[in-house]
Amino acid sequence: MLNRCRLLVALGLGVLTPLAQAQTAPAAPAPAATSSVPSAAASLSSALGVEVSGFIKGRLVPCPKGLKLASSAVCLYTVNTLPSLRSLLRGKLAGRTVGDWKTTAGDKSASLLLKVNNQNAFVLLAQLSATESLVVLDAVSAKPAAGTAAPAGVVKGQAYVLDSDLKGLVNVVALGGGTFRLSSVGGQSITVASGKKAASMQSGSVELPAAPVFDGKNLLFPLEGLRSMACTVTPAESGATVACGSASASIRPIIF
Repeated sequence: MLNRCRLLVALGLGVLTPLAQAQTAPAAPAPAATSSVPSAAASLSSALGVEVSGFIKGRLVPCPKGLKLASSAVCLYTVNTLPSLRSLLRGKLAGRTVGDWKTTAGDKSASLLLKVNNQNAFVLLAQLSATESLVVLDAVSAKPAAGTAAPAGVVKGQAYVLDSDLKGLVNVVALGGGTFRLSSVGGQSITVASGKKAASMQSGSVELPAAPVFDGKNLLFPLEGLRSMACTVTPAESGATVACGSASASIRPIIF
């Protein structure tokens, strides 16, 4: 399975011609949310679509089917370069962004996480040509924390993944004393300790976006920390698509 951001680029080239032809056509109305999509997600995506369309001068277009986005997703065509869009969106959405833009090699696509009224969302950008881009906005689904109280040490609003959810992507070995070694399919290894953001790799030390937490049974690892092992993390319909080396999988992160 291709990384979603890279897939955006590949599909974007295929939809460029109809998008360009549609510039003179009236904007189509936003698709109505189906009963399978929570109204909150549809409302958030729609509101973001209207807001973002206004300042990027975007035109609503059908989302490429190959992206397998939720029906609540909003896709916009705009005559803008990726660098200008990143700068514009970062400023206009200030106060609602989580972290900074994550870009792919060659700067052909980018993703940004958002937090809007305690609801998670994302923005994906794909370069269609030298001056044209596709913008995708949608809410992020997250798996509830099993109805239990958050383990001591977790950061509220931070996305975590269980060590068991990383099977096939990252091999997790308990070293004792709350210390673990994580090795990705791509060959990158990192040694972490529960409650500490500082971690070590062969190339030196690295600081994770949040400290891993071991609750005595499960290791909760910060989703964005997977990037330190050369894995890619892309928001997707079910939560996130993680790719490590040649392996990839859809993961539903836990957000406390």
